[in-house]
Amino acid sequence: MRETTQAPGIVCDSSLNVPESILREYGIVEVPALVIFGPDEVYRNKVDISIEEFYHRFVDLGQQPTTSQPTPAQFLDAYRETGASHVLCLTVTAKLSGTYNAALQAAAMAAEEGIHVTVWDTTFASMAGGWQVIHAARRIRAGVPLERIFEELRRIRKRTFGFLTVDTLTYLARAGRISPARAHVGNLLNIRPILELRSHALEVIGQERGRKRSKRALIRLARERVGERPARVAVAHANIPEEAHDFLEMCKTHIHIVESYVVELGPAVGTIGGPGLLGITGYPVEDEV
Repeated sequence: MRETTQAPGIVCDSSLNVPESILREYGIVEVPALVIFGPDEVYRNKVDISIEEFYHRFVDLGQQPTTSQPTPAQFLDAYRETGASHVLCLTVTAKLSGTYNAALQAAAMAAEEGIHVTVWDTTFASMAGGWQVIHAARRIRAGVPLERIFEELRRIRKRTFGFLTVDTLTYLARAGRISPARAHVGNLLNIRPILELRSHALEVIGQERGRKRSKRALIRLARERVGERPARVAVAHANIPEEAHDFLEMCKTHIHIVESYVVELGPAVGTIGGPGLLGITGYPVEDEV
């Protein structure tokens, strides 16, 4: 007979960029996305290939990878690994990835083994959705009923913001998001697009000339969403850790930040924006713990 824990287990996918310290502290099982460099080179993100090695091959060696959502079998293994009879699985937005559907398929298989799984679509990517994982983990540890947690997650999801910029248009063109001609002209003019991680979508909402102006635009947009309220904020980056930490310090001079993280974007988003991608995600804190 299966031995199970009393509290619900927590599973998330690696595209939410939940910090390693949080994964360890709350025993969250992370399901890795797949990175594909060729027909015989399929790697699990952060398991078979490190983020450092990924960027080395992608940037330094010029190898163009593709990414794929985790398989249902990976999710089923994760559900089992929690040792819980009830599991909460939080995923990257279903509109941009097949991850949510893979998690649902695995949930149906887990039910046959007596494991009840609730799959929650964060409707975001990276830490824009990762904040929901963190909140759920803390509330589960506090013994809060799942239905109440879902109500809180809905409120957080509604207030969440995410804004990004890139250092070059080359990788957006390579990923097919813009034309090569537009990328060439934009790079010559030092144009940096501003993108918003909206619920279920990633959209260009503006542009700036140069890196400094694009950073100021990210802070201004985040400030408009937060106002004077305290906020939880994460800075996400692609292969620029020092610049990302410096950017967080800039953010703290304009936003009342009560909790913050710097996270490195993995292959799923890194292949789209390329190295130098920089983003700010978070939400204003209201009545949630």
